[in-house]
Amino acid sequence: MNIDRAVADFILYLRNEKNASEHTIKAYSGDLSELADYLDAEKISDIESADFYILRGFIASQFDKGISKSTAERKVSTLKSFYKYLHKKSVIEDNYARMLKFPKKEKKSFNVFNIDDLLNLLELPDKTEPAGMRDALLLELMYGTGVRVSELTGLNLSDIDLRGMRIRVRGKGKKERVIPLGDILGDLITAYMRVRADVPAEGHYPKDDAVFLNKYGGRLTERSVGRMVEKYLKAAGLPVDFSPHSFRHSFATHLLEGGADLRTIQELLGHESLSTTQKYTHLNLSDLLRIYDQTHPKAK
Repeated sequence: MNIDRAVADFILYLRNEKNASEHTIKAYSGDLSELADYLDAEKISDIESADFYILRGFIASQFDKGISKSTAERKVSTLKSFYKYLHKKSVIEDNYARMLKFPKKEKKSFNVFNIDDLLNLLELPDKTEPAGMRDALLLELMYGTGVRVSELTGLNLSDIDLRGMRIRVRGKGKKERVIPLGDILGDLITAYMRVRADVPAEGHYPKDDAVFLNKYGGRLTERSVGRMVEKYLKAAGLPVDFSPHSFRHSFATHLLEGGADLRTIQELLGHESLSTTQKYTHLNLSDLLRIYDQTHPKAK
């Protein structure tokens, strides 16, 4: 079967039988389009001729283009799903993708998102629905401020100061700190506040002043946030070994890569140094706002 026909049939299967999201379909289509280009360059016109060695060569060619290991893992996952479908439909006799191995993960103390992957993930929630708007704000706040999940679920309406473009959070040991907000976050908070009361399911109403509510009107839990993050990771085709805390690590890493100094990052994260935070110069809010606006990818 011609590669283009095989891909078209697979996409129809994802849409009509698997009810895959448009974002998932877009990701699969993009990966398989790159495969088609590779097969064309190798002068392979039918999918039956694309054996294990061809597929492995395709993945290797993607690494040569500088893709991240997480992106490579998604592409391998795409090939496995595609070939499983082709084998099930008897288009091919052997499922060559079954032998493909996922790239070995680098040994890190924590996971950091690739910026492009993360920005795509942040676009997934359906902002036309109240719960989707809530999810969008949760994801953006985790990356845009580096707050812990416990600090987000503990956030109250009185902790948000849109006039001053900042939020107040309570960290470990109930220590409070103030974190600046970028314009994107300010606009998203405003939009969410308009639909916050509609997040609970019919017959349920907000029970307290928690910013983030569940379907019963109560405060959203850390476990619920974890499940929500896992859902969007799967939809984005990203490894599910990332966690809500990965947004915090990514926030700090991307700030550092953007030129922020360690003292600023430490202040924003609410970390104590190995000795004590008193040994660092305390930065005032205007300094934090200035450096945040200059260095964070989502500040503007």
